[in-house]
Amino acid sequence: MESDLAWAAQHAKGSTAWAITEARKTGKKVVATDETTPTTHTVANPDGTLTTELTAGPERVWKNGTWQKVDVTLARSADGTVAPKAHPHGLRLGGKSGTPAKSLRAAQDDSARDLVTLSTGDDQVTLQWKGGLPAPELDGTRARYRDAVPGADVIVEATRSGFEQFVEIEKKPAAGSYSYTLPVKAKGLKARANKDGSVTFSDAGTGVEKATMPAPVMWDAAVDQASGEHTNRARVDMKVVDKGPGEIDLVVTPDPGFLADPETTYPVTVDPSTSALSNTFDTYVQQGETVDWSSDTELDFGNPGTKNPDGTPRTARSYITWNTTPIQDALIIDTNLALWNFHSGNTDCSAQKWTVWDTAAPSTSSRWASQPAWNQEYHSSTETRGNTDCAATQPDGWINADVDTLVQSWASKKATRGHLGLRAATDDTKSWKRVNSANNAANQPKLSVTYNYRPSDGTDRQAGAPFKSYAGVWAVNTTTPVLRDTFTDADGDKVNGSFQVYDAATNTPITTPVGEGLIVSGFVDSGKPASVTVPAGQLKDGRTYKFRTNAYDGTHYNLNWSPWTQFVVDTTAPGEPQSIVSSTYPENAGGPSGVAGGFDVTTGAPDAAEVRFRVDPYEDDAPDRGWSTVRTTTGLARAPAPDASYTVTPAADGNHSVETQTVDRAGNVGPVKDYGFTSGTRDYNRARKIDIAIPPLDKDALDPNQPNSPQEAGLPGFKPLSGARAFESGSSDVTLTPKKERSLEGTRKSARARMARAGSYPDPIIKDSWCQPTLSGAAQKSLMTRTEACLFYDLHYRAKAEFTDGTVPVEYNAHFEVAYQVKVDSQGDSIKTWIELNPISNDFPAEDRAVLFGDGNPVAMIDSLCASDGCGNADGQQQNFDFYNDLSWDGGMDGNQPRDGHMATGTASHTWNGSVHDASGKRDVDLSKSMPVGFVSNPETEVTPPMGLNGKRGKWVDGGPGFSPTVTVRCDKVSANGANSGCVMPQYYPNYTFNTAKYPSAAAHVWLIQNKSKSKGTGKSLADPLQYLPAKDRNEKNYERENNREKVMCPKYSGSRSDGWVPQKRFAKHSWTFLHPELDGAPETISCDEFPFSATYQSPGVPVANGGVNTAGKNGGAECIQTVAAKVDDGSEHLLDDTRYDAPTFNEKCGRSSMSLKVNSGSMKAELFYEGFLKKFRILDQDRYTVNPGNSWFTACDPSKATLICAMKKP
Repeated sequence: MESDLAWAAQHAKGSTAWAITEARKTGKKVVATDETTPTTHTVANPDGTLTTELTAGPERVWKNGTWQKVDVTLARSADGTVAPKAHPHGLRLGGKSGTPAKSLRAAQDDSARDLVTLSTGDDQVTLQWKGGLPAPELDGTRARYRDAVPGADVIVEATRSGFEQFVEIEKKPAAGSYSYTLPVKAKGLKARANKDGSVTFSDAGTGVEKATMPAPVMWDAAVDQASGEHTNRARVDMKVVDKGPGEIDLVVTPDPGFLADPETTYPVTVDPSTSALSNTFDTYVQQGETVDWSSDTELDFGNPGTKNPDGTPRTARSYITWNTTPIQDALIIDTNLALWNFHSGNTDCSAQKWTVWDTAAPSTSSRWASQPAWNQEYHSSTETRGNTDCAATQPDGWINADVDTLVQSWASKKATRGHLGLRAATDDTKSWKRVNSANNAANQPKLSVTYNYRPSDGTDRQAGAPFKSYAGVWAVNTTTPVLRDTFTDADGDKVNGSFQVYDAATNTPITTPVGEGLIVSGFVDSGKPASVTVPAGQLKDGRTYKFRTNAYDGTHYNLNWSPWTQFVVDTTAPGEPQSIVSSTYPENAGGPSGVAGGFDVTTGAPDAAEVRFRVDPYEDDAPDRGWSTVRTTTGLARAPAPDASYTVTPAADGNHSVETQTVDRAGNVGPVKDYGFTSGTRDYNRARKIDIAIPPLDKDALDPNQPNSPQEAGLPGFKPLSGARAFESGSSDVTLTPKKERSLEGTRKSARARMARAGSYPDPIIKDSWCQPTLSGAAQKSLMTRTEACLFYDLHYRAKAEFTDGTVPVEYNAHFEVAYQVKVDSQGDSIKTWIELNPISNDFPAEDRAVLFGDGNPVAMIDSLCASDGCGNADGQQQNFDFYNDLSWDGGMDGNQPRDGHMATGTASHTWNGSVHDASGKRDVDLSKSMPVGFVSNPETEVTPPMGLNGKRGKWVDGGPGFSPTVTVRCDKVSANGANSGCVMPQYYPNYTFNTAKYPSAAAHVWLIQNKSKSKGTGKSLADPLQYLPAKDRNEKNYERENNREKVMCPKYSGSRSDGWVPQKRFAKHSWTFLHPELDGAPETISCDEFPFSATYQSPGVPVANGGVNTAGKNGGAECIQTVAAKVDDGSEHLLDDTRYDAPTFNEKCGRSSMSLKVNSGSMKAELFYEGFLKKFRILDQDRYTVNPGNSWFTACDPSKATLICAMKKP
């Protein structure tokens, strides 16, 4: 966001803000043209300060749309008139007109002609001349009308503020009266003759003075060498004759005695001048003089060395009034007073001291005898120029004085005018000085001021968050609040704020790095809030503190601290509302359609300021969206009434939710209290289709140990053992066929062999009876657990001899029954295998070494195989079995038994090397390794091939090795499975067993959906297992499983904004729900229980794109069978279909039930499900498992019937 300074600079070119911005950017001074006036000129400096040059008279004039420097040099116009090039008051002089009179008397009888016109806006003063005027001779600022009357020239000199009109008498006139008349026309003005001989022109309507004509004087040509003045002076008589509205005659009569005095040196000058009044002013007073010198073109101060007739010195003092409005309240950085010194009395060229004073206001009536008060001397200077004897070293020029203190006094007083006095330091004539006045055409007095402004007082002290105040005291909800205040700086400088923080109770500062409770903000744009954060560890909850501020602009501090502002620290959020009551829409029950219902809230919080609520928020609404707020009543008005009330009108029939929160004065927001209700008519008394009586729960029932019972390995899911696998090469092959069970004879034979073998015989690695039959045991099946596999195969070896002479090929066959075991460590890295070869038949010739799996044959072998780099290098992946007994068999049969019936038994071990798919990943698939484990065999025969017809022996065809079907061993480093890494066989599906006695209603809900819904069997059998869905960072799709419950199955909300409001999607708690506070666990409340579980891919909440196999439609959980674990009239618990919804059709594919939270969460509590099941079996993403809700408890329930009315009973 742009700062105010930048904004102003952008939109107001020429303003101070623009000039400051440009000066900083360019590094050069820039004129603030909007601040320019005739007497002031302001520039912005690169350092951000301002410099204003003040002049006593107009320095510039606005002409032709631009400021032009005042230039009173006269120039002739095309019509013959004369005017300055740029005059502040539109001065005009007449041109040649008529024929000059031959005598004064003739001139008096002639008609009047315009000589000089001075205009100021609508006002105008015209001085006329009687008689003809010759063409004026122009010399700079002077126009001379030569011989306008016999023996005298009329001279007009343009001054900065008006004009001076002289009559220069060249020689002593003839005896008699010498007078002439100057007619004056004053448009809109009224002339008034003053006692001192001057004339004042004022507005005829308002009386405001507009121009002045001082009393005229006359002097001769003699000049005093020391003072440089025309000291031979005399008063001139001037009478004012009123000729009617706006017209007067000035009858000027020079002193006849002065004119006739032999001491008078001609030419003699008679001077009545006229100046326009302005908002600045200068003049001087001189002892012995009684006329107004404010229209003079010079200012004098000091003793000129001449005396008055009474012997008193003609000492002079000067006054200048400045327009100080531009520097009101400024901080003065530097000043310079500059005066153009064209004459000085220092004939010895010495520097002479002169002083600068603060005075009262001068005026046209200021005289020596009535001087404005000299208040205080502030400054002095010794700069001196202008003596003709010192022209080489002190030519006419500027003399300067530093007047910082005086100007600061004016600025501090916010004065609009500053009155400055000039005096010589002594009465020595050497100190005499004459300088240009503001009326002079050039080099008028100048005052240059460089200044800045102090930043303002802060205007908006605040503390927060939440930046709320109550009766002037702010409330904050953090122990590190933000304090802020807004300061402005007239220069547009950036400012910072010093914030001082005290404990209000003890009136002591908090501890800060700077000390004294001070915290200093960074610099901000003027007009923008400056803020600080209170350091941690200094403020305490529940206490009151106070702070005050002071601003600094990088150069100057504000001189005052702000008043104290108090704030209270309150970091404790209120609890959820104590109660919400609506008689129109009772909680968790039904109400009418479209009727406004009142909701009364009791917060239970003494500092509650507001109650906020929102109706039917969408699941994807932002946390701060859709809230309405009502103020709480005052503490006196609360009891016994509720704290706040609001009204809700349901937009449509269906399930609705209102969220309500308490907000305290510090803006702390308490937790949400949900209020659910249903609107619209419904048959709540319809017949029920589900009524399962629930036995009283046993809160002391022990959790079951999750079983690792063996499963048939040949069932679906153990796909490698679902059929035979044959490996053939040429005309010889090895075929391995998985068997569901071991032959009875093989079992007995194995048992007898073990009894007969020595101690070095390698016992089976699986010790449990399900894989170790007794001598008289029944046939052994191919079974497995999560860590053990007990498998059986038929191994068929066929050898074929081929001939080159057309003899029919000869085949020999040997059959073995193979017992194969795999065992892994769920808390370690070992992978152990065990194998037993049991010959069943052998039709090879009755020769030694007819069939070999080793035993010295370089080609024959049977090895254990872990075909993965997780088992290390190639040597680690294929390991020799360590066999007991030899691996060669003689050929031939003895009846129906092989002639050589010995068994060979061996073991081999592999080790997972700890490698995973992606050690840097977080997903289960990244942190695990799946490795196929089995065995490879390459049987050979050393029987000599038979003879062919040609007497030559045939040739055995080598078929190559054969591979067994494999068991998948998966090892992982997933932290959820414990600190130890370990391995399991995921082809085994664990079965999760409910604590049915302790959580019977949760078990009943699962049993109902497994047996009565469209998803019948889901999670019930190995053929239709559940698939585990872990947390978002663990599953392959990075899917948030919490969405299953919170957004689809049991949402607090009624859909997303893209879907719109779904009438029954939102889960509505049932007021009949049987609560069980006697159970341990979370605080008791009503919860939503769903099946299939939300942590499975079978949950209706999982989208198809994320692996969902049972995805719900738009209505989500409303598409399920709706039940409630209810407390019925007799006080017992029943699982009932929820009559707030349509009756179940039993084509639903899921269940949703209003149930005790302690029962719902307890049935899947961490120590039972997560620790006792998932961790025990190292279940990862997409692993399959089944659920047993206690099927034996439901033998009295027949799911085939149209209605399910029965009772659970402990078996």
